[in-house]
Amino acid sequence: MAEKKERHSLRLTDKKHPRGAIIATLIGVASMILFIITCVISSDSNGKAGALAGVAGLFCLLLSVIGFIGAWLSLRGENIRPLFPTIAAVINGLLMVFYVFLYMWGMFV
Repeated sequence: MAEKKERHSLRLTDKKHPRGAIIATLIGVASMILFIITCVISSDSNGKAGALAGVAGLFCLLLSVIGFIGAWLSLRGENIRPLFPTIAAVINGLLMVFYVFLYMWGMFV
């Protein structure tokens, strides 16, 4: 009976969610939302949104790079909970790959 109680007892820890990782997650979500808004604006103008849509896309890529670096730095921290750094690294990493693929596709097709 004592083993069962120890196994299900409340564990207190000093681990914290890193503030930088939470910010990196929010940056990734903001980059995704901005990209969707840019796509909707470009679609409404039949692909003739102009240079502003291209600059917004590059800004999304820059945001994802910043978010990924923030997530990477947070993952290297000591005594942290890895949830938000992992989420931020996955979101921003996938977005970076997607944006680079999209720009490469646009250049060669």
